[in-house]
Amino acid sequence: MSDERRYLRLLVSDDPATSETVERGAQYPAACPDCPGARLGVLESLVGATKEACAFSTAQLGSRQPIPLSWGAYGVALVRRGVVVRQRIDSEGHATAIDAAGPGCLLPFEGEAHGYAVGDVIVCLCPRDTLERSLRGASVGGDLIALHRAALARVERMTEARGASSGLRKVARCLITLAETLSPPRVRDDLPAGFQQRDLGMLIGMRHESVCRALGVLEREGLLERSGVGSIERLSLDGLRAV
Repeated sequence: MSDERRYLRLLVSDDPATSETVERGAQYPAACPDCPGARLGVLESLVGATKEACAFSTAQLGSRQPIPLSWGAYGVALVRRGVVVRQRIDSEGHATAIDAAGPGCLLPFEGEAHGYAVGDVIVCLCPRDTLERSLRGASVGGDLIALHRAALARVERMTEARGASSGLRKVARCLITLAETLSPPRVRDDLPAGFQQRDLGMLIGMRHESVCRALGVLEREGLLERSGVGSIERLSLDGLRAV
């Protein structure tokens, strides 16, 4: 695969028979062993091989803490560890959860940054001016286009889940979306520790109690399991698609 086509095609259909093939970029050496850019094989010219050469800075966020408004001054962020739920704030100050981004996912910023951490989070932030200078290179531009498409696909799929015809289907579609998009290019069979029922409810516009009842139905049907601390495990994606 040429340098110009190192980027990932991360758009995944709910139907495995019609889903696009995922093109995985070749990994490259980076200073941090868990570097999301190196793992996905993207943005190599920004990451570099040493900490001094890397254009990204690392930021941490404690569990359930809101995204600092200062993050909006950056161009983009890559989630390194944990999960970030993005929110839109309307003119009256009401927050709507629109996206859940896990390790390897892009967080696009357009001057605003709203959301919160699900569990402890580490992200890598790229300054806006550095990003804009790098866009002159075809490789970085292609990588960013692919990552932005993946971020848009996450939002669109969560919107689709929110519009399902029943509460049970909303929860099932939400679980499928999270399993297939939280940790690209890997498809998960669980949700990360710290992901709570209220997080699911915020993403699909349902009350906590309604989400709890729906999860109970899905658990009784053998489509998921819940640990003693409430973590969602052993998702049956084929079964959830049939709900």
